[in-house]
Amino acid sequence: MSTDSQIEVVFSIFTGINPYDLVFVLSAIVFNLLIAGVFIAQKKERPKLVRTFGILWLSLAIPLVVVFIHYLIVGRDLWIMIYFGFIFLYIFIELLLDYILKIEFRQKKITHIPYVILEYIALFGLIGISFAIDRAWGFLVSISFWLLLASLIYLYRGRKKDAET
Repeated sequence: MSTDSQIEVVFSIFTGINPYDLVFVLSAIVFNLLIAGVFIAQKKERPKLVRTFGILWLSLAIPLVVVFIHYLIVGRDLWIMIYFGFIFLYIFIELLLDYILKIEFRQKKITHIPYVILEYIALFGLIGISFAIDRAWGFLVSISFWLLLASLIYLYRGRKKDAET
């Protein structure tokens, strides 16, 4: 038995989940909470905090790539790999449009709607993969998703009123 396998067995005994799955679900929870943080910081008009949360969010690509590679090696289901593709595409689009090209793509429906669709596919992928790992973790990731949605409602609450005055 290799050292990595021994570590996984010991870790699994104490946590009930292998370390790669744990990294995934923790990353998924933080993924959702950081997006929620971005929404709240936008509402509070705190651009430096928005940027900080955004950079932290982008950095989640690192542990997700590690988990993805492990899943490829161990031969996880194809649907999980496809969801990872959407997650990585979403992260890449966000990096490209917001941080590299700095395009205001959210102002036009023609560019914002496909972005939102991709975002929700990625978010549902996080939830789906989490449920495939463990039901309890799936519910925790789902709760973090609902917190994200609550922060989105908070962000947009009162916007029409503000625009009219």
